[in-house]
Amino acid sequence: MRRWIAGALAVSALTVGAPAYAQVKPTDPAGALSKQFVAGQGVRLTEKTRTWIGRDEYIGSVRQGVIGFGAKGVAAVENTRTPVLTAELRKELKESAAKNEDVADSLDLLTERLYLISKGERLYLNGGLLSDLLPDGKSWIGMPGHPYSAAYGDQLINVFEPATLRHLLATAGGRRGDQYRGSTTFAQLYKISPSFREQGGRAPEGAAARTVVSWRITLDARKLVKRVAVSWTMPVTKKISMRGETETRYSDWGTPVNITAPPADQVADIKEVNDRSFAPPSPIDRDYVSVPPGDDGNTE
Repeated sequence: MRRWIAGALAVSALTVGAPAYAQVKPTDPAGALSKQFVAGQGVRLTEKTRTWIGRDEYIGSVRQGVIGFGAKGVAAVENTRTPVLTAELRKELKESAAKNEDVADSLDLLTERLYLISKGERLYLNGGLLSDLLPDGKSWIGMPGHPYSAAYGDQLINVFEPATLRHLLATAGGRRGDQYRGSTTFAQLYKISPSFREQGGRAPEGAAARTVVSWRITLDARKLVKRVAVSWTMPVTKKISMRGETETRYSDWGTPVNITAPPADQVADIKEVNDRSFAPPSPIDRDYVSVPPGDDGNTE
């Protein structure tokens, strides 16, 4: 007991007698993030996503763009999202396209780059599969959204939410310098992250709620996030699971950013688009979009 008391007194004496600068607390990553919330400034992002259904790799994507800040956080986002097909999948689709003109048209749309802008309470999309839905004279689809909407959909973790970042780092399962790692679930992310709630629409249930998201977050010298990597696996059937991996890198914190919404006369509202009928050719719809495989892998 005397040793513990003596040790405590020694530490106390060292603390009191130390220079003032020794008592300064290290920068809190969430606090460092909040200081970046300055109108007209932002950060650049690059991102790569891969997905698998069973053992077969599905369509992935690469994303590049900028995120603009305001006093309260993300104010706007502008980026491009380019689908990435494996050589095997591309070959299979091209073989189908050679036999069917409609499939060929949809293949072009499926692999087309998508442009995204989110600003205020609107999300704007241009390109991709949505191109065929636009009325004449329109080049963008507008829909309800949030300032950060264009940055998410592949990446599940929004590190621009200070409370979300603080929670993840506080519950990290391991740390090596400025590299943190841990895990959470869809259900937990839904509770703590507004942007995750927006992506999901409603609270995950059953197997989806229990889906584990493994994550790694790396900070730079200023305690700002420079890399976020996540991976997750969700059962689709009793025998087949879907797996996803996304790596996002952030750079040039404080870079000047000026993001504007598309001209109003070039935007078709999503309600207008929904009135137009659009059905992808059955080979793409059956194999790659809407119908999950059965336990035997059959998509019929």
